[in-house]
Amino acid sequence: MLRHYTEVKAQYPDAVLLYRMGDFYEVFFDDAVEVAPVLEVALTARHKGKESETPMCGVPHHALGVYLAKLVKAGYKAAICDQVEDPAQAKGLVKREVVRVVTPGTLSDPELLDGGRENLLASVAWDGAGGAAAYLDVSTGDFWVRRWADREEARADLRLQGPRELLVEETDEPAGELATWIEKRGGCATRVRRDTWFDPRKAGATLERQFGTATLRGFGLSDEDDGDRPAVRAAALALAYARETQKSELPHIRGLTVRQPDDSLIVDDTTLRNLEVFENQRDGGRRGTLLGVLDETVTPPGARLLRDWLRRPARSPAAIENRLEAVAELAADEPLRRRLRRHLRSIGDPVRLLTRAVLGALTPREAAALRGALETLPAILADLAAVRSGFLAEVAAVDPMPGLAAELTRVLAAEPAAKLDRGGVIRDGVDEELDRVRSLARDSKKHLLALEEREREATGIASLKVKFNKVFGYYLEVTKANQALVPERYERKQTLVNAERYVTPELKELESQILSAEDRQITLEREHFERLRQRVVDEGEALSAVGREMARLDVAACLAEVAARHRYVRPEVTPAGSAVVIEEGRHPVVERLGRGDFVPNDVELGAGDVVLLTGPNMGGKSTYLRQVALIVLMAQAGSFVPAKKASISAIDRVFTRVGASDDLTRGESTFMVEMVETANILHQATADSLVVLDEVGRGTATFDGLSLAWAIVEHLHQGSAPRTLFATHYHELTELAAMLPRVSNRTMAVKEWDNRIVFLHKVVLGSADKSYGLHVARLAGIPAEVIERAAEVLGNLESHEYDLTGRPRLARGNAPETGVKDQLNLFAPAEEVVGSILRDLDVERLSPLAALNLLHSLKSRFNE
Repeated sequence: MLRHYTEVKAQYPDAVLLYRMGDFYEVFFDDAVEVAPVLEVALTARHKGKESETPMCGVPHHALGVYLAKLVKAGYKAAICDQVEDPAQAKGLVKREVVRVVTPGTLSDPELLDGGRENLLASVAWDGAGGAAAYLDVSTGDFWVRRWADREEARADLRLQGPRELLVEETDEPAGELATWIEKRGGCATRVRRDTWFDPRKAGATLERQFGTATLRGFGLSDEDDGDRPAVRAAALALAYARETQKSELPHIRGLTVRQPDDSLIVDDTTLRNLEVFENQRDGGRRGTLLGVLDETVTPPGARLLRDWLRRPARSPAAIENRLEAVAELAADEPLRRRLRRHLRSIGDPVRLLTRAVLGALTPREAAALRGALETLPAILADLAAVRSGFLAEVAAVDPMPGLAAELTRVLAAEPAAKLDRGGVIRDGVDEELDRVRSLARDSKKHLLALEEREREATGIASLKVKFNKVFGYYLEVTKANQALVPERYERKQTLVNAERYVTPELKELESQILSAEDRQITLEREHFERLRQRVVDEGEALSAVGREMARLDVAACLAEVAARHRYVRPEVTPAGSAVVIEEGRHPVVERLGRGDFVPNDVELGAGDVVLLTGPNMGGKSTYLRQVALIVLMAQAGSFVPAKKASISAIDRVFTRVGASDDLTRGESTFMVEMVETANILHQATADSLVVLDEVGRGTATFDGLSLAWAIVEHLHQGSAPRTLFATHYHELTELAAMLPRVSNRTMAVKEWDNRIVFLHKVVLGSADKSYGLHVARLAGIPAEVIERAAEVLGNLESHEYDLTGRPRLARGNAPETGVKDQLNLFAPAEEVVGSILRDLDVERLSPLAALNLLHSLKSRFNE
């Protein structure tokens, strides 16, 4: 047995081999030592106590899913080596084979999957400067490819999609670098050899056979086109790997799509994180996120589709209007919406159940869940009979699959057992032979009780019992105290400490009838269920369509429910190049979590407009910036928005640069991260983009940061000219509004009262004259003496008390003179200070920005 284990393990060196032995899956040697703590089971040994003892650990076969979940969560792969013949009929060692390999990217077990999220396997291939990835969700059959121009684009796409596993060829060096990058980020990467089961020279033929086509051109790919070669190789590699691990041809994978960068609004991983679309920045949870507010879906595929709409909002105004029309109709008809959502709760996850059927893993109760979904479908379609929107009409046109629904109802028991080996799966009346053996099995149990009662009366042994185990079958058990009453016709089978076990000819005959009847029942039920499973697989295409359309309906009804509940309005999405106009917009998350009434604000961003937003900390600048970006994202995803009115120009990409932290893994400081993100925006933004920048330049020295911020605003205005919201504490930047025609100033209104401020959270025209940092510091609990000293220093700075080198003098007004010649008295007349500075000024070395700042500073001295 250990020899066979070693042979199988050699075929799967990177996986933990779970080897079926009786009622347990056992793990041996170094694997056992490594995973026993992960599985939280005891590490023991075979041949324990001997010099050649073998470390081992095991898990019960009926709880395999629980332990697989622990292995996968810890980043392991597992090869399941199961018994493939009946132990009762085996001669010698029971035949065992690896029936599937469980990897993070190829999961299909419900207990291992999050119903509301996709589970992606990504495969990467590179050819020259360009590359491509194929993304496959084995659990649903979703399959698509993305082309990349360079490795930076590849990293950005992989961060956005978040695959559970990355697959590369060992000889593909650029792809191998991405695999190493994934591993450093804590992900799972798998490298495969060409000489195993994948031949890249036959990649196109592999896909054509899978899809039953003569060419890939219908999918937007060509094996003959050099530009498509990486995409075809990547797709074939992902498919071959999934087939190998699942030991199946995966017939539910019937095609793939090519996703182009311009087919949706691009929202990269940085933007999703900054806007807290899926995860909050506090603990990575869902509370306080846009998804947490919008997700009122009632089906797993609906939850997955909503995530996809938010990750890839539509870009075409026509596609967006198609979604909005459906949301509007359902939002206006509360009774219809309520009925549909009630029915949808019974739909479950047809697509993933189809995959379970394809893999031969569908359980009777999962089949019953599928039956329940199909039985509910006619009521949903009846409710949609009179809908007006094209979107809902497409849903209403789905095939209700009455044939499959009727067959599931006819064959499957009303409440089937959880597993096939327990009986009670197939309905009475389906098969006469099955009914006969089932009746025999049920009646024989009554006969056992009758036999037990007769033997008690015949022997006078009141405690006599008929029992069963897998070794001896049925037997009569008599305690030691009653041995004198045992008749001679009893045949002893086993002696225990406190009892004896016997059989009689009558019991043997009854046992034969019972065991054959129960075995025959299980065999017949298995045959009927296998035919039912195959019927599900054969109708997989129609079933996939049902799952897809029910997911679309669920998302539309979900967004309608949220719109009605939170007073959202239907946005108007206009062609690219028009303005983004939002009246009384609200932050969708903050207004739900806030303690008081949310203060709405307007925004108007025409083509190329730059809004410079100043104001105090805690005044609401960041909330305002984020709410504009979120409203645009929601509108293009097909959702109503939190506003009084909204007209949204179709945006091609949303960029955000909000906050930053060190990236220690790459040796980058906070400011470096800030500059990298800003550089990406400056290189990638177009005239149809929306750019949201918050406090750019604050991570370095004041003059460095101000200079960078100034130049960045100029570049955005004069270069690609995206719609830009730029929040800053650099009040000097507000001068740009007088110099650049599309730059305007806005500020967060505050009210000062009794040496304190009240944040009004209202965006108004104009600019702030100060940041109110000391007020915020006081609110945070900074000691009073620190606040007082800071106010004194601030007073000196704001009085422009500089020395001749331009450095501010921070000493108190009564500080002694230093005697330095080039230093003026703190309270010298303005004319003297200005004259001294101008005399020593080197005009030829003065930059335009420095000249502007100097002019502003000198002028202010005469206004004091």
